[in-house]
Amino acid sequence: MLHAKRIHVPAQEYELTEDGRALTTFSLRGGRVGARFTLRGVGHLVRVHRFSGVCELLDADGNTVATTDRVRRSWNLTSLGRVVAFRQTAAAGREYTMLGGDGEPAGTIRRTGHLHTEATADLPGLDPLLQVFALVVVLLRGRRKRAAAAVRTASLAGG
Repeated sequence: MLHAKRIHVPAQEYELTEDGRALTTFSLRGGRVGARFTLRGVGHLVRVHRFSGVCELLDADGNTVATTDRVRRSWNLTSLGRVVAFRQTAAAGREYTMLGGDGEPAGTIRRTGHLHTEATADLPGLDPLLQVFALVVVLLRGRRKRAAAAVRTASLAGG
């Protein structure tokens, strides 16, 4: 099971562990870059397309390893021709369920902690790199929703 915990609030920097041992750290950055992390000595980039909400996982050479369609209540992760479906199963994007080939729940990603500063992913049968990607995508989705809410609040307040 993967566990991400925010370790530096302003930069939205997270430490990622697997079953209690450190895997990597990543920071949710603004702009077109979503996050950078190193896993097993290889650098990876999660790029978010600002207007479409599509996410891509790129390797160190810039090759696409995996993509998502627009991340909403239901979304798909695609890698090497395999499509993995996710469905929101709790309000405000606090939980997403990974669906197996038969449409039954096969794993979960949950945002937890005070102000959703932590997240866990239990995604059996999914490559560890894709597990990290899916977890980062859910955290980026939460950041995007908070930013949109802040803009709405500011515009309603006349600021």
